[in-house]
Amino acid sequence: MTIDVTKPLAHDDGFARMPNILFRMYPLLDGFTLETVGLYGYLLSWRQNKSGHTMYGMAWLRQADITAETGMSAHKIRQHTEVLCRYGLLRVTKSDRIANKLVYEPIEPLTYEEFRRTYWREEAQSS
Repeated sequence: MTIDVTKPLAHDDGFARMPNILFRMYPLLDGFTLETVGLYGYLLSWRQNKSGHTMYGMAWLRQADITAETGMSAHKIRQHTEVLCRYGLLRVTKSDRIANKLVYEPIEPLTYEEFRRTYWREEAQSS
């Protein structure tokens, strides 16, 4: 499969903006790695950014395309997707139009204060 490099990867001046908490705090959670952060950023880069669009804030991709573009296996993609969903960073639904396509809705991460309230005790006890 060839990758179409003429398509813009993001609609926000070419950048998928990601808060530092994704790199600094979320990897402290069970199963969350920097590769998980990378998949989150990849999905952000493909989301629809035209306000008023019915798919605003969502990316709709085939797993085969994600595999080809990221180099992650289908198993790894499913694993990281499950982790992102578990920690409230992603909502995934099946496309009602196209088979084998999923709709990914990246969700804003918690603030540092929300993160501490939600996970800090859990992480402190497991250390």
